[in-house]
Amino acid sequence: MTSAQPTAHVGPSPTVSDPIHHTSCAFERDGENLWVHCWLEPGAHLPEHFHPTLEERWEMLDGTIQLKLDGRWRCLTAEDGPVRVAPGVRHELRNPSVRPARARTEVLPAGHLEEFLTESAQAASDGLFTARGLPTSPRNAVWVAAFAQRHRHETVMTYPAPALQRIILPLLARFAR
Repeated sequence: MTSAQPTAHVGPSPTVSDPIHHTSCAFERDGENLWVHCWLEPGAHLPEHFHPTLEERWEMLDGTIQLKLDGRWRCLTAEDGPVRVAPGVRHELRNPSVRPARARTEVLPAGHLEEFLTESAQAASDGLFTARGLPTSPRNAVWVAAFAQRHRHETVMTYPAPALQRIILPLLARFAR
């Protein structure tokens, strides 16, 4: 009897699930870049945000989502092909349909987006914040502030307003130390 040999990992990593935003993601490195494979349940919503230093290229693989780019909503289907989200452009995604949707985005360069999404999904599972990104307790406010401060060079949520975040988050993050 022979034991099974371990196999090399090919393709995306195991998924991380975010029960607040109703999404799951898997990650696949491609040199300095990253592929994020996304499953958006009916009602899924990724709140408006922007990436100061990262570019994303979103494309649908199955289903339809709504993508808001710089204040304008549009439907995105597989027939549309990749849609570029330049650094600094505000964007959000939602799946208002009754069917799950599957998408992927290429992130150039990868930066720390995988860590951001993984930590965020874990925090959502732990109930640290609401769907609007607001902390559920004072202790969780300190965690959210420290998390946002760590990732501020790559991912910025637009609620509360970034100008307000620049004032409040560093003050709150000090309590995390």
